[in-house]
Parts: sequence; structure tokens; C-alpha cells
Amino acid sequence: MATPDVGSRIIASLKALAICWVLTAAAIGIYTHDIAAFYTSLLWSLPLLGVGWILAGLPLISVGGRVLRWPVVLVAVIGAVGGVVVILLPTAMLWAYSRGTEHFRLDWAYLRRWPLFCAGIGACGASVYYWLLARAAARAGEGGAASGVTEIS
Repeated sequence: MATPDVGSRIIASLKALAICWVLTAAAIGIYTHDIAAFYTSLLWSLPLLGVGWILAGLPLISVGGRVLRWPVVLVAVIGAVGGVVVILLPTAMLWAYSRGTEHFRLDWAYLRRWPLFCAGIGACGASVYYWLLARAAARAGEGGAASGVTEIS
């Protein structure tokens, strides 16, 4: 079976990250009906998407071609968990830093807003990465070693 090399996997993950970056800004702009929110979220979401790429993207890259043997739903769940962790991390760090004096509440009313939005973005990013990686593997079967893939038995 042909599997994309590390460079191809990194490029696929960065393409998926860029697609999710624009989709995040577009979703926020449409939700607020404001073009300024679109442009602001383009700048504001970069650190969050970067942390999400580190938490969910790098482990998926390091798994290699084995990720193509997994169901796409599992890859989407990994991305969704990464998105939720990214948005809850600042709140959890503040709660830990304040030694429990800060009120930290996770009820359904809070979880259905930003964490759910970030889970959707993370799942979308992981699914797009899976799709791009599958396309690279399919091209690898046609193009051989020139397309940045290696043959594994």
C-alpha cells in the first residue's frame, strides 16, 4: 500500500487548517451579519487554530498512513475533541490558577455554544485532512515515487 511521506502529510494538514481558518471566519461573519467580524476572526482565530493543529493535527500526522485505515468518523471525533480542548483550555487554566476560587461550571447552556462550534470546526478540519490524505495516496498509486510517497507492504 502506498502511503504519503511526512512532507505530503504536513502539506495536507496545513491545507486543511487553511480551509478551516476561512470557514471559521465565514461562519462567524454569517452568524453576526457583519463583515468586520469576519476580518476580526481571521486574526483572532489564528492562535486557536494553531493550538488545535498542535493538539490534534500533529498526532494525526505522526500516525502516518495508518490514519487511512481508520473510519473517517474516528478521525472526525479526534478533531472534535481537539477543538473542544482548545476552547476549554483557557477557562480550565484560569480555574486551576485561581486554586478553585473561580467558579467553573460546565452545564449544557455553555457547552452548546463555543465548545460545540469548535468541535464542529475541529471535526471539519480532521475530515478534510483525511480526504486530502486519501487523495494523495490515490495519486501515489498512479504517480509512484515522484509524487512524494513511499511503498509499504
